[in-house]
Amino acid sequence: MTLARVVVVRNTNNAMANSPKYILIRTLLIAVTVIVIGLKSDAQVIINEEPAIIKLMEVYKSKNAQSPIVRAWRIQIMATSDRMEMEQAYKKFEILYPHIEYTWEHNPPYYQVRVGAYERKADLEATLLEMKQDFPLSIPVQDDIAKRDLVEF
Repeated sequence: MTLARVVVVRNTNNAMANSPKYILIRTLLIAVTVIVIGLKSDAQVIINEEPAIIKLMEVYKSKNAQSPIVRAWRIQIMATSDRMEMEQAYKKFEILYPHIEYTWEHNPPYYQVRVGAYERKADLEATLLEMKQDFPLSIPVQDDIAKRDLVEF
């Protein structure tokens, strides 16, 4: 039987990579590199617009600012010639949907109850499906709506 002497040597190469001091130095070096590169890059984007386009945009903005009304969408939940039936419908609507504005009009011989204010027809589809459960005759209709009514806060 022969005896052998075994010496255990610790490998310090990998231990160095995971030491907190090494990680801190490496992180600082990367941060300094990013900051130096960021300060040296003076990249600017220059947009050259045609004078005719600038003028058209100004005309568009001024005309748009002058008109407070826009053609948009509402949901019509009721159209009837009976005023009592119309009043019952909008009272029911007030109870079920207190967060949605409604209007009613009398376009002889019909009373119409219209709710909501949507810029695009696609915007009202989900609400329309929900309302059809309570008001099965609900349909989307176009209407002249004040721009301030389209803004949601």
